[in-house]
Amino acid sequence: MADLLHVAARLRALQNGQAVPIVSQRQMVIQPHARILTLLSMAGEDTSVHAAALGRFGEPARIRVVADPRRRDDQYALLRWLLPFFEEYYAQCRAEGTFPQIWVSSAGALGHLDTLADRLRFTDEADIQRLGNLWTYAGERSPVAGQQALISASGALRLHYATGQQEAEDEHLLALLTWIEPPPGRDIYAAVATAEATPMGVKTDPQFDRLHLQPAITDFHNAGSDAERAFHQTRIQQMLEGVIRPIYTATQRAMALLSAPRWQANPALEELAEQESGEFARFMLARDQGHRLPYRDSPKVGAMKIAARERAIENVKAGMLRHDRAARERGVVKGGVLRGQLADVREHHLGPRWFEYDLVLTSRQDGLHLRPGDKLWLMDGRKLSLQITGIERNGPFTWVTGRVGEGKNAAKKMSAGPTLDFGPGGPDWRGLGRALGQMKTRLTHAPWTHSDVLPAATPSRRAMPANLRAAVEDLT
Repeated sequence: MADLLHVAARLRALQNGQAVPIVSQRQMVIQPHARILTLLSMAGEDTSVHAAALGRFGEPARIRVVADPRRRDDQYALLRWLLPFFEEYYAQCRAEGTFPQIWVSSAGALGHLDTLADRLRFTDEADIQRLGNLWTYAGERSPVAGQQALISASGALRLHYATGQQEAEDEHLLALLTWIEPPPGRDIYAAVATAEATPMGVKTDPQFDRLHLQPAITDFHNAGSDAERAFHQTRIQQMLEGVIRPIYTATQRAMALLSAPRWQANPALEELAEQESGEFARFMLARDQGHRLPYRDSPKVGAMKIAARERAIENVKAGMLRHDRAARERGVVKGGVLRGQLADVREHHLGPRWFEYDLVLTSRQDGLHLRPGDKLWLMDGRKLSLQITGIERNGPFTWVTGRVGEGKNAAKKMSAGPTLDFGPGGPDWRGLGRALGQMKTRLTHAPWTHSDVLPAATPSRRAMPANLRAAVEDLT
């Protein structure tokens, strides 16, 4: 059903010829000191950096271009140029007790930065390794739900707007921006087609490579003097600046749109920012203590990272359901959130000073995902839990009865009439640490499934049944 809501928004955008907002609250933290990083790689060289543009929101880009990133010394010179900016930025965030944030143009650029970080960590140059380590923080955080360290401008805009094109086409940042702010008096499809002709990822246009860039690089290598070589290097720089500046500018434009006052505050982001600050502090402390970043995680570390990511998904979802109105409505439509009118409060006197309370709610929701025994929490106001004891469908209404767990004093003061939302409990970020501690204890010794030694065979003492199929069917 959530997909249906998104389809409806896209149909409205298609009808209007302009993207439509799908939320009213901001969906991510925007650090005022965030850095915009735009990288271009050479075709066929996915771990190269041909050109780099770096700057802060509202500032012009600092640009560095190398004539041929396949020349190791030139490539490393560009990376060494970037290193002081990130060392200073990370040190500043650490001193302020906050976290760094890097903005790139698209998911492709995000993946390129992550791949570069892995590659640079294992070079034989200490300063290049240092840059790879710093970038690894952002790269490792990128797949974690709710992370705020590495943001793609196209992904951030997609959380706020729906366009009239396919979701994959929204990854082209300039086309997405054209849907959001279409040029007046011009057909939206013609405007988007024009925008799509401008590269917005980490690669240059193949025709541009064939007709202009490759001949210039060939001339650079065939130059007979330093002056001629410098001339061709300047040509290459001017060519690539013409490619990288529009990408950097489009990322700035995306940040400006998302920083506008139209987006209301989202209290859920405060917890995410606090979590990100803690993750960054732990990452930097581990680097100070000399812990290496391995190329591949051990089975134990991999299992703990998977568990942490699963908990992060649950916590982010729970936080958004409580504080983000659009997420709450999607939860109601999908049936994960019970929205019902309080019909009755039943008091049961079980003994001296021993009372239990049942709440009876009526809901018009068609797709409620509820079963007896489920535990729900009041999502606004008082801390009150409800364990579902009865569900009955009566005409257009669903009658839901639940026994109050926590919050009995609040329940006895309630009266019929108000509409209440019940859903999963609030985010438990501290519970993640406890869960990982338990996993660490359990994984002290690797299970046989992750070792080279198989356990000894243990023959069954029970005789094999004459009819195995019949024996299995009897189990059901």
